[in-house]
Amino acid sequence: MMKVVILDDDKISREIIRSYINFTDFLILEAEFDNPIEAIKEIEKLDCDLIFLDIEMPEMSGIDFIEAAKNIPQVIIVSSKAEYAAESYNYDVTDYLVKPIEYKRFLKAVDRSRSIRESISLESPEDDKFIFVKTGNELVKLNFSSINYVEAFADYVQIHTADKRYTVLSTMKSIHAKLGEKDFLRVHRSFIVALNKIDGLKDNELEIGNKLIKVSRKYKKELKESLANRIY
Repeated sequence: MMKVVILDDDKISREIIRSYINFTDFLILEAEFDNPIEAIKEIEKLDCDLIFLDIEMPEMSGIDFIEAAKNIPQVIIVSSKAEYAAESYNYDVTDYLVKPIEYKRFLKAVDRSRSIRESISLESPEDDKFIFVKTGNELVKLNFSSINYVEAFADYVQIHTADKRYTVLSTMKSIHAKLGEKDFLRVHRSFIVALNKIDGLKDNELEIGNKLIKVSRKYKKELKESLANRIY
């Protein structure tokens, strides 16, 4: 089962999405909000797997909400305009639904969300971290200590170890949530790196093995802060 939250200032839109959730046997409506300012205080406290998020709200746009909120789960954007779709994927949204939403299209989006959730599962105690990733029909165990970096790859991510790479259906947001922010850091729209695997940092690039990874301006400050207590 997946626990779902609706955040949309349009009453009719909320009613339609609510009816679709109630009609879908693997979804449970955890909460719904019509105001993003109020929602941002509450959503982080909720144990939810997916948010249906309106992109056009007067108090705060859906994009602003994603940037402001911490540790939010998968997001499916809901909008009356298709032109925001390209920008929204910069924020690792799972899907983008254009109003009016047909149930067939809704189901396709939530099926994708469920597949992402099932593709990466955390199955480890704090001191022995590993994940199982689904590649094709196979489940592969990956120790956190073996992961060098994660790279965005179209609708998938590629998890790179020293000698292999694994292609998994996921968003960067979802895989980062599983790996955690203590030992893994987002350094670019397309890259998450293991901090203890960084071999060097110069200007706007870091080095892991023989791989050079660009560091975007957005994440450079956080990277330097994360490395500060490791520099002697």
